[in-house]
Amino acid sequence: MAQKTIQCRLVASPTTRQYLWMLAAEKNTPLINALIQAVVNHEDFEAWRLKGRHPADVVTKLCKSLKNEAPFSDQPSRFYASVEKAVNYIFKS
Repeated sequence: MAQKTIQCRLVASPTTRQYLWMLAAEKNTPLINALIQAVVNHEDFEAWRLKGRHPADVVTKLCKSLKNEAPFSDQPSRFYASVEKAVNYIFKS
């Protein structure tokens, strides 16, 4: 399988770049890590692991419960969607 690398340059004010960095580094990445831990610590995880997949809605439900917590709140909705997709992709592989 061929891989393609896409490179882009964000042209934005320093304030905007700082805000995006804060979202990515201080909220989004820790949310991904917390969501991975929540899936792994779920009571049904071993059954899912043996089955080879997890239910489609489990990541969404866990994300909804986590996104109301203080360190993960107030992100744009597309960031939450990105987190769900990333975690689903991790466990799908």
